[in-house]
Amino acid sequence: MAASENEGHSHEARSQRSPMSNMTREVEKPRPVVELDDIDRKLLFLLADDPRVSQRQLAREVGMSPPAVGERIARLERQRVIRGYTTIVDWSALGYPGLVYIPMTLATDAVLSDILTELRGIAELTELVVVTGSYDMIARFRIRDHAHLQALLLDRIWPIRGLQRIETFLGLGEIVRERGVRELMEGSVTLDAAPDDEGE
Repeated sequence: MAASENEGHSHEARSQRSPMSNMTREVEKPRPVVELDDIDRKLLFLLADDPRVSQRQLAREVGMSPPAVGERIARLERQRVIRGYTTIVDWSALGYPGLVYIPMTLATDAVLSDILTELRGIAELTELVVVTGSYDMIARFRIRDHAHLQALLLDRIWPIRGLQRIETFLGLGEIVRERGVRELMEGSVTLDAAPDDEGE
């Protein structure tokens, strides 16, 4: 009898856990830092500036042979420092000038996998991140206009079972776009630098 009661309490405790407790299976884990030398960094900067640059041109820029540069790039790809090569498009020119940010809070009885499946099925979703604070996640969507936003909310997002609360923040215009690798790596704050002693 006591064992049965304990199993009941254990099942009840599991069922009362937050749906966010399952997020560890979904969130991409940070990878170990890869040691880069100056040539690796220069290759990354050059490829970030122009993903179509030839290995021959890269070799001239870094003072190595094209095969040696090819091996360097292949190693960076194996280590997943380089995860792909992309084309940057102007979303306005493609008819999607609007950005909308939607922070979300999940209900305690929500089924996380169902919510993520629904959100991943929305083509306009461009980013979904787990956050700290009063919300659980923030989603970013590309939209064409007000009617598109209305349809997105009414037909796709509001019907998702388990979303307890959402807000909608409409982007009015970008000021700082996503930083390039060169800007971030060359301009990042150095955390291990010793602070200046003003008293001395």
